[in-house]
Amino acid sequence: MTTKNESGQGVAFGLGATLLWGSYPLWYKPLAGLDAYHLLSWRVVFAELFLLALVLLTARVGTLRSTLKTVRPANVLIVSAVLGLWWLMYIYGIMTGRVLEVAFGYFLSPIMSMVVSRVIFKERLTSLQTWAIFLAVTGVTLMAFELLNLHSFPWIALVIGFCYSFYGIFKKKVPGDPVVIQTLEIAVLLPFAALFLLLAQAQGMGHQFLQSGTRDLLLIATGLITVLPLWWYSLAAKQLSMITLGFLQFVPPICNFLLAAFVYGEPVSSLKLAAFSFIWLALALFTLNSI
Repeated sequence: MTTKNESGQGVAFGLGATLLWGSYPLWYKPLAGLDAYHLLSWRVVFAELFLLALVLLTARVGTLRSTLKTVRPANVLIVSAVLGLWWLMYIYGIMTGRVLEVAFGYFLSPIMSMVVSRVIFKERLTSLQTWAIFLAVTGVTLMAFELLNLHSFPWIALVIGFCYSFYGIFKKKVPGDPVVIQTLEIAVLLPFAALFLLLAQAQGMGHQFLQSGTRDLLLIATGLITVLPLWWYSLAAKQLSMITLGFLQFVPPICNFLLAAFVYGEPVSSLKLAAFSFIWLALALFTLNSI
């Protein structure tokens, strides 16, 4: 049984992380005038600053030192590479006008997680979970026809789906304090972000602080909303099965759909509604199975 010994705390952390990921448009829309590469770089810088502050405030310096001696650098580098590739493909998709393909990638990731849970972790499925996965795959297939119309090979969606789903897998293989491990992971990306910002500043490009208080606060907030969901998801990944994590990964694209339909006024077709109906029914079955 995949739900055995799964804690309510783990579900709460996983739901909190995915809900915050799903709220990203609310944070990033006001920063639309900022170059995406600068936004990503500031995000990495402020995320690492928040993590270092958290390490100091929670007396984790000793844990950080001991972790540096025991952690496998290859595992940390793999997770950092997955994070970097994940964020890069997200930005590239947005900048090249392939937003729908990016969204499709987030719908693919739960399916990938569920497949991996069977192949790698040998997690067994109940009958309700099997039906839930069948309904979810049906919904994602309908979404594929709606979003992509099969005009081109959706490689961006596949990369994003791979990174998002395998992030949970790699987190299971990196033992240790989640805050400390996350600090090391973002630290790997920090030199690249800092170098880019320094070069951009030398060329007179990028955002100048203390000129717009709202934009400054939002940029700083991107670091916080990066740290919190990754930290919570790390905690959830250690307490939940990949099947449960897979279904939680449907939360961000569902949030994006609701924001697009009811906040930003984007059109919603009947095929999209049908796809979401299948996905919602799958989530209902999975919830019933968990109860």
